[in-house]
Amino acid sequence: MNWPLVVHTLGRLAGIMAAAMVPSLGIAVFGGDRPEVAPATTAAFAQGIGLSALVSAILLLGTLGRTGGRFSASDGFSIATLGWLVLALLAAVPLYLCKAAGAEGGASPAASFSFADALFETMSGLTTTGATVFGTDASVVGGRGVIEALPPSFLFMRSLCHWLGGMGIIVLCLAVLPSLGAGGYQAFQAEVPGPVAERLRPRLRETAAILWGVYLLLTLTEILLLWIGRMPLFDAICHAFGTMATGGFSTKDASIGHYAAVGHPSALYFEAVITVFMALAGVNFLLHYQALRGSFEGFRRNRELHFYALVLVFAALVIGSALALWGDAAYHSAPVIARHAIFQVVSVTTTTGFVTTDFDVWPTLCRAVLLILMFFGGCAGSTAGGMKQIRVLVLGKYFHRELIRLLRPSILKPIRVGSTVLDSRRVANIVGLAVLWVGCAVAASLLLSALLYGAANPSVPDHPDSRLVTAVSAVITTINNVGPGMSGVGAHQNYGWMPAGAKLLLSLCMLMGRLEIYSVLIVFLPRTWRL
Repeated sequence: MNWPLVVHTLGRLAGIMAAAMVPSLGIAVFGGDRPEVAPATTAAFAQGIGLSALVSAILLLGTLGRTGGRFSASDGFSIATLGWLVLALLAAVPLYLCKAAGAEGGASPAASFSFADALFETMSGLTTTGATVFGTDASVVGGRGVIEALPPSFLFMRSLCHWLGGMGIIVLCLAVLPSLGAGGYQAFQAEVPGPVAERLRPRLRETAAILWGVYLLLTLTEILLLWIGRMPLFDAICHAFGTMATGGFSTKDASIGHYAAVGHPSALYFEAVITVFMALAGVNFLLHYQALRGSFEGFRRNRELHFYALVLVFAALVIGSALALWGDAAYHSAPVIARHAIFQVVSVTTTTGFVTTDFDVWPTLCRAVLLILMFFGGCAGSTAGGMKQIRVLVLGKYFHRELIRLLRPSILKPIRVGSTVLDSRRVANIVGLAVLWVGCAVAASLLLSALLYGAANPSVPDHPDSRLVTAVSAVITTINNVGPGMSGVGAHQNYGWMPAGAKLLLSLCMLMGRLEIYSVLIVFLPRTWRL
């Protein structure tokens, strides 16, 4: 392994994190936070910037002039995994220090806010999961302040972590800093979700710049549309960050459902705008780039996009029908049912995690469909989590082919996606990843169930079966980067009641899901360090 190059790149990433904390410092300094907490939040973010800058300087200066040599695949995977871990740790520092901002009356994270909580929040933000330790039920979160009482500087940092992690911080590093050379593609491929990380230009730096340019344009467009609908600018920025990154952190305790709950005249408009942009964020950004250049041929020919649209429509119809048949009195009309069913299907499928209602009380069929959609995720090359629609489509074709072979063993039937014939190695990689994904989810669920033994949460009965359901739901939603789960970690619940060990395990699940399992597991192989 080329350690000087890996460490030098980590130094660059630490510098980007130092710069990312500056806006939150500005909010604290220039009056965004309440006067009684502003001095403490200012100090917290100043110290966070100083630490990140110091780490960056040490790593860069310590490897100056020693970054030559071959860039191997193991270097790329190590940069992706270690880079995201280092960034989450650095971002957690100012959030943890914010607990000193005076917890009285919910002004900031309470004294019980641990570094494990801070790391959970930042890992959830960077991996665009949206799971949080903060919630509305004081009996569950040990008296911590609700989300709306948190300092704006704190809330902005969480949302900015979303936005940076959505398109990928390594991709940003490639776009704004000198190229890592031809070997930088290994790091690019390890971070960009999907079976293949496609280049839009021969030079990798140009590809990274294009992806971030499209991402920025769509984000600014959504901010403008939400602001036109009279959403406060701060909320519009944070919600746009969460939407385009398919993250889900909100500035409101009730998430997007807050605006309908308080009778905001534009509540339905906000939900419609966010639904559209969540759906767009779940589409391959290559297609968005082509559309911006005037070519819509990709939208017409892309089989993954067609499958993605079919999944959204079918799931919304199933959930809408189930709510009409078995839903409670709150779902009293077709417009209300359609409103919630469409929003939650798009939110869960794209792994955004915004909510407009508590889907944890929906009929069992609805909850089962949502759990399945968490695995589906968005399209390859999007900011969505999950296994990706293209892999689910290939798995379906693979299983269909194997069934046909049982009837006709001699048949030679290649797997096609549109006009493309997939080679056996690529199909084997997809099948292997699916098995590994489910295997990791099962193992993590069993371990989490043990870690939750005796954990106090009034919303989860102290029964082994109930703990197992909670554990399975929590692992599925974190390893697929969704955020809200069910049975103790639902839409109107949170992860604050869990012990530190459970939060660290789920943080690892988030990282594995964002980097698609292989990139993280490869780092644990001794062979990786010898190459």
